[in-house]
Amino acid sequence: MDTVQMKCPNCGGSVVFDPKTQMHVCEYCQSEFTSEEMQQNAGAEDSVFVPSSEEQAEFNDHTNLYICDSCGAEIIADENTAATFCYYCHSPVTLKGRLSGECRPEMIIPFKHTRDQAMLNYKEWCKKKWFLPRDYTSFSTLEKITGIYVPFWLADCKVDARYDADAKIVTSYTSGDYNITRTKHFKVRRAARIEYDGVPADGSKKIEDALMDAIEPFDYTKFEPFSMSYLSGFFADKYDVSKEEVLPNIKNRISTSAETILRDSIVGYTSVIPEFKNVRLIRTNWHYTMLPVWFMNYKYKGKDYEFAMNGQTGKIEGYLPVSVPKVIALAAGLFVAVGAIVGAIAGGFFA
Repeated sequence: MDTVQMKCPNCGGSVVFDPKTQMHVCEYCQSEFTSEEMQQNAGAEDSVFVPSSEEQAEFNDHTNLYICDSCGAEIIADENTAATFCYYCHSPVTLKGRLSGECRPEMIIPFKHTRDQAMLNYKEWCKKKWFLPRDYTSFSTLEKITGIYVPFWLADCKVDARYDADAKIVTSYTSGDYNITRTKHFKVRRAARIEYDGVPADGSKKIEDALMDAIEPFDYTKFEPFSMSYLSGFFADKYDVSKEEVLPNIKNRISTSAETILRDSIVGYTSVIPEFKNVRLIRTNWHYTMLPVWFMNYKYKGKDYEFAMNGQTGKIEGYLPVSVPKVIALAAGLFVAVGAIVGAIAGGFFA
């Protein structure tokens, strides 16, 4: 007897019918769907981009996969790149072989800022950090800045959102000797179907998500169809976080946004207290992409520090060491200054 397996429109997991809720529930991501939604999604196109056989062959033939023996990072490079070190831990890397077409991106944003611009921006950024050690911006540090195409999942999501609240209008007035306060209660409901395009999620475990979030946004209008030519002179990180794994983060970002949109539509009340909030993902279309980042991981006195710059916009974020002598010197200076002020005040008081 043949069986029919329903797939989740968001993550591709198995969907089963829950008699208690009368909803179809994904066993992996816990998304819920009505029967009508499952029927509509059954006729929809596949949510994942599939390259043609020619594109897959090109990618297979012209990409190499380098493996770092120290940290295990998997680095994609074109056939002409000699990968001499790992940009995560700076250890030598060894060539493993060709890469399969399943890692071929759908789209790519080319680098706009050069390595020289990245180094200059880094120096200017460091100048604003008072407690940075003097030797941290040495040439040995700057030479570690590397151009990387970081793997990103972009999710186009359709959601049903609902927001129920207890709203109040409070008015006060005086009647004779009495101050009267009148409170009116309203049951308010907001519901909407909202579509989101290109919600990003970092597809690499090696780079901290907060660092990648901090250098957003990227201008999606500059996306180009993926071509091997863009990799020339740069590295590319192989994704090691699947779309199923990033889906919870996508859902959290969308839920927060949808709730804010509905809450902000409730106006004219003294107060609004939420009673029920629900955001359901109906369908998610995925795009596997490469985004440009100038990245540096530098070990200073036994600790790792990371710096990243958006290779398209130039936006910078990172973590820097602190010079303890500079902090002590500032504290001592403040102590002397405060002591002088206190002495002057005391002297004037007792004069």
